[in-house]
Amino acid sequence: MAHAPVGLAPAIPDRPAPALSLPRIGSSFDPGALSEVPGGDSQFLQFVQPGWQDRVQLGHYRDVLGWEPLPPAPREFGDRRPSVPSGISTLAYAPEQQFEVWRSHKGPVMDVGLPPGVTPADGFVAEFMTCGLGGLHVAFGHADAHSFSHALGGRCAPIGCWRLMLLTVGEIWIESPDRQAHIRPGDLFLLSLDEPFRGRATHHGGLSLTLPRDLFAAAAANFDGAAGDILTGPLAGLLVDYLRSLEARLIGMSPEDLVLVGRATAEMLTACVGPSRYRQEQARSTIASILFDRARSHIQAHFGDPELTPERVAQDLRVSRSNLYRVFEQAGGVSRYIQQCRLFAAHAALTHESGRRIQDIAYSCGFKLASDFTRAFRREFGFSPREARDAWRNQGEPAAEDPRFGLAPAE
Repeated sequence: MAHAPVGLAPAIPDRPAPALSLPRIGSSFDPGALSEVPGGDSQFLQFVQPGWQDRVQLGHYRDVLGWEPLPPAPREFGDRRPSVPSGISTLAYAPEQQFEVWRSHKGPVMDVGLPPGVTPADGFVAEFMTCGLGGLHVAFGHADAHSFSHALGGRCAPIGCWRLMLLTVGEIWIESPDRQAHIRPGDLFLLSLDEPFRGRATHHGGLSLTLPRDLFAAAAANFDGAAGDILTGPLAGLLVDYLRSLEARLIGMSPEDLVLVGRATAEMLTACVGPSRYRQEQARSTIASILFDRARSHIQAHFGDPELTPERVAQDLRVSRSNLYRVFEQAGGVSRYIQQCRLFAAHAALTHESGRRIQDIAYSCGFKLASDFTRAFRREFGFSPREARDAWRNQGEPAAEDPRFGLAPAE
């Protein structure tokens, strides 16, 4: 059964899980006997299908990553080596083996089951881009509907990790002894892998980060306090934007770069989960960089609105004006940046769209009056909009170099 590709792009799940009745977990919670999956890689490799890579559903990764069958055992939680992005998928196996491989892969952490009415013969698609950040482990991808449970003791030994999930497709319901959560697209959820939980998921996709406890020892109490909750607030919003940007940026990074990214990510997480003034100060440069990128993207997408002002940007991003002004100091200020976006977009239109009237270009770039546009344009470039168009027509001069790119927030 085909699914739409799922990365950090919206998609519609096509096989939702039927509702499961989940009794509340108490102190004596026992998910029942967990049947063992015998054997190792050799048990499943005999079922690998030739040419399976052509069926990978994460199409934007198919040709840029090396792909391997989903391993029957997960990555070691104590492995701190950086690893470049690679792809893993259950589609490598015959359909009737796909869920057993998934169950074996998840076995050290949780027991998993299929929704009512679904059998292993129906197949089970799960595939991810995975990457090691020198301690943190990140995965982007999707998996079919399933139920899951984790109990202390028995087969599931203490792990010493939290898992942070950013859901972009589907829904997940999770229940722990004292909390319940319904996770929807856009939600950021923190889960402790050292506490009992159970739940179910529709076909879903997004990002997950595995966070070793010893890397966050100083903030462990804050992480434990937030575990089981959907993270909210302005800092959580910045964290979501940062995590969304990771997917595209990790491709092509060296192991050394990945370690640096892991450190920056850890700083950001520490600042956003149960923040204190000291931890926020430690992560100030990381937060400033994310806020700057977020605001810059917002301005570039809305500069044509004549009502766009610094106050409006701060309101739209739900940040204080003082924080917004601070990160734009090196760029000459927020107003200056908005003006530059408008002027350089107008310059590009003047020198590439000879059929449009100059005043129409001014209005489309957010200027209310053509006269204001002409004065601002001359101050920026040293010549009028008419002179810019005439020079381009007569000499084919290249467009002015746009200084908006390559700017960095002030430290």
